[in-house]
This record gives sequence, structure tokens and C-alpha cells, in this order.
Amino acid sequence: MLTKVNALKIGQGILSGRETGKQVREQVLEQLEKHQVDIILPLDFQGVRFVDFSFADEMLGKLVRRIMSRELGERYIVLQSLNESLKENIDVALRERELACIYVDERGQSEILGKLSEVLKETYFVVVGKGKITARDLVRHFGNLEISAASNRLTRLEEVGLLCKTKDEIVNGGGRQYVYEAIK
Repeated sequence: MLTKVNALKIGQGILSGRETGKQVREQVLEQLEKHQVDIILPLDFQGVRFVDFSFADEMLGKLVRRIMSRELGERYIVLQSLNESLKENIDVALRERELACIYVDERGQSEILGKLSEVLKETYFVVVGKGKITARDLVRHFGNLEISAASNRLTRLEEVGLLCKTKDEIVNGGGRQYVYEAIK
């Protein structure tokens, strides 16, 4: 089970340039590595008015790639307190690198920033709605989906860092199935 830890304040005012992005990314990595695995670290942008492409790419692009590589273990991030300008600039930087990250608004609603197919977005939000899910649950939800396709969707969402595989279970009649939880 994933635990959301206390948010890390990202900064104030205008954040620009690769050097600033690198410094902030190193602070985030330091915070992530302080915790055991199975955590979500919210990155709080309250007080930040603007980020440029270079900052967003250097800080978030490289950070998301490290999360995807599993180099950090089961440690994840979500973004919070983004104004519309920040959301747009971060979205563009992530799309450029074909990456995705979760933004959680003040109501606790998740939004995907970056590039992700509509089918995977839909699948992600099904997982959010159900809390935890298996490929068999996804097949039951959609009705016309093959188990292999459901499994592929969940695996791909895990690979891009939007789901976490929380456990595996023995299935009646033999075999195993994985249980996934949404990063939110």
C-alpha cells in the first residue's frame, strides 16, 4: 500500500533555467531517498508563478524518467498547487519527452499532464475510481476487453509511473494476478 508523505515545497516566484531545474530535482531526489519505498511525494508549487520549459524539462522530465526506470524503487511524485500557466508549461515539457505525471488539484481530483493515449487515460481513471484493481477487474469493468489487453494496459501504466503493482495473488485454478494501485 502506498503512503502519501508530507509535501515538498518547490520554491517561489519564477523558476527558470536548467541549473535551477537541476538544483530542485536534486532536492526532490534527496527527499525521495529519505523515505522507505511505497511512498508518494507531493511536489507543492504554491507560490510559484512561472516555470519555463528548460526548468520543467530538467526538473520534472529527468525525475519522471528516473521513476519510470525504477531506479528509485517504488517512490513516486504527484504535483499540486499548479496555476493554469504552470500546468500548461509542465504539460508541454512532459509531452515533448513523451512522459506523463499526475497533478492533484485542491479537491483531490487527479489530472494527467503530459503524453498518454486516451485508452490508457481512461484505464488510469478506472483504477482511480476503484482504488485497487486487477486485470480481471478491468475486463469485468469494460466487458469487451480481453485479459491480455487489460494486463497490457495495467503494465504500461505501471511502466510510465502512474500505477504501482502492490501485490500478486494466486488465482483459483492456478496462476497469478497482480493488484495495481493508482498514483494519486
